[in-house]
Amino acid sequence: MRFDQGKEKNRFEVVGPRSPKLYRGICSDYTVQPAQLGMTWTPARPPPAGIVHPGMVVVLHFHGGGFVIGNGRDEDTGYTAKTLIKHMGATHVCSPNYRLSSSKNGQFPAPLQDALTAYLHLIKTRGIPADQIIFSGDSAGANIALALVRYIHEYGQIDEIPFPRAMALWSPWTDVAGALEQDASQSPNYKTDYLNMHFARWGATTVSGFGAIDPASPYLSPLRHPFQIEKPFPVYVNAGGGEVLCDDIANFVTRYKKNGWPMYLDISEGCPHDIILLGDRIDFTAEAEKAAEHARRFLNHRAGLNLRSYA
Repeated sequence: MRFDQGKEKNRFEVVGPRSPKLYRGICSDYTVQPAQLGMTWTPARPPPAGIVHPGMVVVLHFHGGGFVIGNGRDEDTGYTAKTLIKHMGATHVCSPNYRLSSSKNGQFPAPLQDALTAYLHLIKTRGIPADQIIFSGDSAGANIALALVRYIHEYGQIDEIPFPRAMALWSPWTDVAGALEQDASQSPNYKTDYLNMHFARWGATTVSGFGAIDPASPYLSPLRHPFQIEKPFPVYVNAGGGEVLCDDIANFVTRYKKNGWPMYLDISEGCPHDIILLGDRIDFTAEAEKAAEHARRFLNHRAGLNLRSYA
């Protein structure tokens, strides 16, 4: 994994892990240790710690790629970041380069450790208030965002880690175990999506450490393990009407709504998987931008934000 600034220059920030005592429970692992993390800021780094404009809204976004490919740099996540700013209305997007399960010691809980490191850096080091932060993630990145919320639910009170203001999930992968148990080619949407079942199985196998971790566990398959928090925050969820995961996503929203979560399911009809990540590469830019606009309106209404479109 690269830690040079690259073409992102000063927008690329490298941070170290926090104190080991802040990585509790599922995040405490003898084999997989918290590590140095790089992250890309769009359009620029936020002001120095202690200087936080009340209108600033930071999106902490975790990229997709089945846990095995991709990064938070412009080459992979630049389109996503620009769309979240221009159409959803964020002032800043922070995209971490979390460790991939296709690399050594990149299996779970490495992605969650990195997500926690990134969030702690935002709220503890940079001093960005949690109520000015939105968690976001696409596909496997949405799984990571959900895992981070579950971790805060279980351990946040101990270490004074607050929940974010809201969350946006784009084609979330909510059932990692399903990729190992089911034949995706039998899905009615298999012919209208580009997702390959062998790719999904690669991600599911490696992120679960080749069986060392139960892929059906709450942190990897949140569809199977709905949970409640005392004050649930608004969650926008987008799914492609033509994607293989559409039914899982709809079931996920239904189950979490029953547990008190204010969720909005926005189905982009005729769209494949993860248009917020690949819209510009697969000719679904208009649909991705429309979804981001829908997210802005929902978050303004339900989370009391004042996000503005820059389109």
